[in-house]
Amino acid sequence: MNSTDPYGASELADEKAIVDLTIRYTWVLDHRRFDELSEVFADEGTADYGRLGIFKGPSDIAAAASRSLGRFDRTQHLVSNHQVNLDGDRASGRCYFQAQHVWVDASGAHNYTVAGNYLDRFVRTGSGWRISERVLRVTWTAGQAPPSAPSEPPAGPATAFVIAGWIDVDPAARAELLEAAAVMMAETAKEPGNLDYNFSADPVEAGRVRVFERWRSDADLRGHFDTAHMAVFAKALAKAGVRGRELARYHVSGTGPVFEVRS
Repeated sequence: MNSTDPYGASELADEKAIVDLTIRYTWVLDHRRFDELSEVFADEGTADYGRLGIFKGPSDIAAAASRSLGRFDRTQHLVSNHQVNLDGDRASGRCYFQAQHVWVDASGAHNYTVAGNYLDRFVRTGSGWRISERVLRVTWTAGQAPPSAPSEPPAGPATAFVIAGWIDVDPAARAELLEAAAVMMAETAKEPGNLDYNFSADPVEAGRVRVFERWRSDADLRGHFDTAHMAVFAKALAKAGVRGRELARYHVSGTGPVFEVRS
């Protein structure tokens, strides 16, 4: 609350809008209106669906949801116990979910229940609140799941590996190199298999550039090296005069939030 809003009406309105957003997500899924996820997730929003993977952007998330739920004849997602923590134009939140999945085969109807919680980050946009990050955590399941469809991605995290480390260049050339890196970062973010891509100036070492990348598959990374923007950056890197580097690939076996959202 503040002097211009002594009863906290704006905070209450924001909390309601955020809770409504999480409820809208369930209606979109259950009514198969996956294209409307563009009105639920931010443009760069991510969804971590556990064993199904991590997906970036509304269209990628919509494709994953459609592929996963397409195996079922009916679904019903229920959410409750919402907690929202506001921080200006950003917020965090959590809620419980329980989802019923009905599928039918020659032997009859089957029900598969999945329950757990959503851990969320939100951002206020020009079109209202949107989910910037959703992490699904399953705590229990019951019933019989259908056989996996051939098109379903294999179990395991969508982030197959992380590349991290540093590159040392001529300190006088680092600023120009980072300008070229900014162009490459923007183009790489559009690549379907890239989940994160960042080149930044080390705050201590004058000529050092820190590197952090997340990739969905080795094929995606190989495709990245064949792009035109990578070829342009390679020339900029050579011009900067590489003096040393230490880069390594770290394979990912699982993901999770750093901290739980506290009440």
